[in-house]
Amino acid sequence: MEKTTKKQLSLLCFVAGFVLVLLQDLKGFATIDPGFSWPWALMFYIGLLLILIGYFLRG
Repeated sequence: MEKTTKKQLSLLCFVAGFVLVLLQDLKGFATIDPGFSWPWALMFYIGLLLILIGYFLRG
């Protein structure tokens, strides 16, 4: 994999994971009602996994 592609993939994974982890804070807002039940635990662990992938790809 080329270095620039690897860096872009690393950044994308890290940002996506960070957003998924930050979405956990939104469940405290009662005004946000998407109309369905969000899989909070699944989103949190996928976010952590994406952050780890982004961290290890940064090399």
